[in-house]
Amino acid sequence: MKDIKIGACDWALPGAGLHAVRIAAEFGLEALSLKIGLYENNYPIAEQTMQRYYLEDQQKYGIAYCAVALNDFDNIPMHARAGTANYQKAWTILKKGVSTAVALGVPLIQVPGFCASEIKNQEDLGASVKAFQYLCDEAGTHGIHIAAENLMTPEEFKLLYEMVGRENFGVYYDTQNYHLFRGYDQLTILEGLYPYMADQIHVKDGRGAISGALLGTGDSGFDGSMELLKEKQFKGYFLLENYYDQLPLRLENDDPYELLKQDIDILKQKIRA
Repeated sequence: MKDIKIGACDWALPGAGLHAVRIAAEFGLEALSLKIGLYENNYPIAEQTMQRYYLEDQQKYGIAYCAVALNDFDNIPMHARAGTANYQKAWTILKKGVSTAVALGVPLIQVPGFCASEIKNQEDLGASVKAFQYLCDEAGTHGIHIAAENLMTPEEFKLLYEMVGRENFGVYYDTQNYHLFRGYDQLTILEGLYPYMADQIHVKDGRGAISGALLGTGDSGFDGSMELLKEKQFKGYFLLENYYDQLPLRLENDDPYELLKQDIDILKQKIRA
């Protein structure tokens, strides 16, 4: 594959984001996806002081910030209804997500649709569409794209895509989630979602647990995803999302940095194959 950059999600690296920029540079990675943080901590990278630190580190280590993940939507429903306790919190995330992406020069906002933000009914769908349209319109004026990560089938996502109706909207593919959480065939999902996909992909593997195996050694069909992406001449970012210092993956080696190195080597081999 050509025009590929290898990076990582900052929450997946050893230390769950602590010194992520330095770690990425030391291990030869090119990019990071940054999490915005939690309501309880007032969304750390939305603060100007923290943004200054990140921009200084970027200059020092030469790491691209390719995405901001609105990770607190796992806990606070993106589709919270007006008048509920979570509504203001949800819109705080949306607004701070845009301002943070602009401040850090990030080209994409990744929006998880799991747990509290999973779309389960028509009301959820309608409220989510409005939130996505807001993100697309506000971020779009700065050339920023929006990508939804969820467990939708291609048919379900196509409906969401058409309802949002914005050119800077797409889907964020993950190489394990569909198989692990829904029992779907990853290649069927990838084939159907490819026309809507962002130029970034989360890569991880496992055996009955999230991020529980080095790439290509689990049961998600990782090798098949890579082969199909090669056939389609995918260009963009592969972002490591295995959790190297967490169970069960850390049982494979007490040194999480050795596991990180192994995954980087595996990914590079798959890209060159």
